[in-house]
Amino acid sequence: MASVRESESRTGGTVDVRCRALMLFIAIITGIPGIPLSALACTCAQPVSVQEGLKQADAVFVGLVERFELRDSGRVATFRVRRAWKGLEAHRIQVATGGGDGDCGYHFIAGVEYLVFAHRGASDTLQTSICSRTKQASGEAVDDLKALGSGTPVTRQNND
Repeated sequence: MASVRESESRTGGTVDVRCRALMLFIAIITGIPGIPLSALACTCAQPVSVQEGLKQADAVFVGLVERFELRDSGRVATFRVRRAWKGLEAHRIQVATGGGDGDCGYHFIAGVEYLVFAHRGASDTLQTSICSRTKQASGEAVDDLKALGSGTPVTRQNND
């Protein structure tokens, strides 16, 4: 019966290579030192109901994205507000979101209308993420819009 060393020398050390690959895989899965796993992926809590989302949000509205641009470490969407349920009367507002690299940022598309659930951040700016009930107004948000009711139309006269 051949010893393990003789076996390794006949296979060209494949056991050692497999062991190193397994150790590397484990290191990546458990987190490379200095890079917490939380920095690599977005984790959201269980979604809340529409009514709970309305209660928790500082602003809830439907608006058309006019611009979506990169700023500092995140992105900002400029909305033309059409209807509001809570927290604002302005016709045009900006909402910040993350950069999208595992920070739960919402990727808005210019020219598309959204139902937005936003919170005021530390600097009093409105913010949202993929962890909120924010979604495209047509299709994804139809049930949420029914649950919210009619809301209040926002016109240019309210604030420009």
